[in-house]
Amino acid sequence: MLKISLVVILSCVCCRAEKPGCLKEHLIKEIERNLKDLQSMHVHTGENSGETYIRWGKTLCPKESNLIYDGFAAGKHFNIGGSGTNFLCLPKNPDWNDYKDGENTGRGRIYGIEYEMAYNKPYPKTFHDKDMPCAVCQSSKSTVLMVPGKVTCHDGWHKEFSGYLMSQSSTNGRTPSEYICVDENWNTCLVEMQIVMRVSYIR
Repeated sequence: MLKISLVVILSCVCCRAEKPGCLKEHLIKEIERNLKDLQSMHVHTGENSGETYIRWGKTLCPKESNLIYDGFAAGKHFNIGGSGTNFLCLPKNPDWNDYKDGENTGRGRIYGIEYEMAYNKPYPKTFHDKDMPCAVCQSSKSTVLMVPGKVTCHDGWHKEFSGYLMSQSSTNGRTPSEYICVDENWNTCLVEMQIVMRVSYIR
């Protein structure tokens, strides 16, 4: 996050008594100069500020948002207790800290998330058991809100994307998870990779 410290310096300007307008003119010029500086700071920081969100099912962000990174959706195993209940968007190029292979007993585990498609609605069954991609996006807006049960935004809000609520299955033996909004135009990791390659080739 870009942090800016604004330092205000008070200065005393002395003018001769025979020129009463000197101080006033100087202060006006100082105020105008400070105003220009503040305006330029606003433009500069505005491009790098805004709330972040995860676009599940896609590796690209909407045109109004900036892509921070794309990766793979991940979470706990569907029938194992413990670990975390939240979903994560794991980057494709992780940094490995101090660890040792094979020492996983009793520790939280993370697995890739797959689509489970029982019907052809709203998506084809060909997506069944395919990995879910994700993208971490930065909006130009100051607040991001996911509204369940709606595909339109309230007055004064701007829609980034819409989709379907998804979670862990409710069948026996499955453990709870959070609900996430998966993009209505979502793809699998393989399809997304092909799309990105085509886009890169065209450009």
